[in-house]
Amino acid sequence: MTSALRYAVVGTGSVGAVLAQRFSDHHVPALWANTRGPETIDVTGLSASITPATLDTALDADVIILAIPFLQVRELGGRRADWSGKIVVDATNAFLVPNSEQILGGRLSTEFNAEAFPGAAVVKSFNQTAASQLAEKRPLEFGRRVVFVSSNDSAASAVVAGLCTDLGFAPIELGRIDEGGVLIQARNALVLRNLYELPSELENSIQVDSTVGRDLTPGTWTIDPVHSSITFSVRHLVIGRVRGRFDEFSGAITVPENGTPSVAVTVAVGSVSSGNPNRDHHLREPDIFGAAEFPTATLVSTGMHPVGQHDWVLETDFTLRGTTKRVPVTFSFLGVSPGMGHGEVAGFEGVIKLKRSDFGVLTETPVLSGGGPMVGDTVEITVCVEAVKAPSAPTG
Repeated sequence: MTSALRYAVVGTGSVGAVLAQRFSDHHVPALWANTRGPETIDVTGLSASITPATLDTALDADVIILAIPFLQVRELGGRRADWSGKIVVDATNAFLVPNSEQILGGRLSTEFNAEAFPGAAVVKSFNQTAASQLAEKRPLEFGRRVVFVSSNDSAASAVVAGLCTDLGFAPIELGRIDEGGVLIQARNALVLRNLYELPSELENSIQVDSTVGRDLTPGTWTIDPVHSSITFSVRHLVIGRVRGRFDEFSGAITVPENGTPSVAVTVAVGSVSSGNPNRDHHLREPDIFGAAEFPTATLVSTGMHPVGQHDWVLETDFTLRGTTKRVPVTFSFLGVSPGMGHGEVAGFEGVIKLKRSDFGVLTETPVLSGGGPMVGDTVEITVCVEAVKAPSAPTG
């Protein structure tokens, strides 16, 4: 997954709706806004990852995707005098705009639009193909849809390419807008090309090592805390990141003969360790974990669905400080090892993104004099698990 950036889709037309569906399907949190207000946005059938928002709230996001008519872009840009620190993704086209050649004055459409967002890194993407093609779904074994990414800012291009991957696309970075990006301007070589990245023949031909299997057999798989870890990170002073871990946790994965596996995990929040005893003491205090009143955090699965060959999204109820929220966990199944004589061992790696404010953590966070919270609201939790298969009960 990409880092914990805030995403927003502006526009509820065909392209905006397709992108909102993609964010929803892959459980990537995003705001969705238009000029008419959040009450006009229909999120029926979308996951909790999508939050209708006011336009001004959406424009506070780190990455803003413009899925609006080309002629409305400049008006939107005029809502702020300075867009520094933002990545603006231009998903618009001047292709069918009357008098577009006179409007552009020989400039590329994205270069023209970039003038409306002083200070921002502008990226061109999601607009080289029709919305109906962008929305098309097909089995993963037939490949991922290619989307192109172009920007004069290579770091911003990499961020958007990472987002494309998170949304299930296969991104190709084309470099600068006035160089490779020209290929995805209207009527140019890559526009309206219905391209897919097929699974690598090399990848398909690789045989799993004989010591590692891919079958998670029915039974109870107990999490081995000695060979597992739960770590977290959160933004500090906007530009930094504080990291920590929990040293005490337990849990199990139950695999039925038929049906969906279930997961239950309990974490002792008082076991938090960030490498600084004073900070650890504060983390246990009532304004953060409240460890004396709420000694454990729990995660209980409610469902699961695949998002790739070995990747899944686990829907969970996560409880912290007595508050329970539905939180998706994106994880990879790494296979099954025969272990070291104490039972089979299954490996998993997962990422959980949640908002501390949803659980009443640091509700009165100081705001820096230059703007922005002292501590970020999004917390990214990385889980690396080895689970040991309990021996089968003897029969007869």
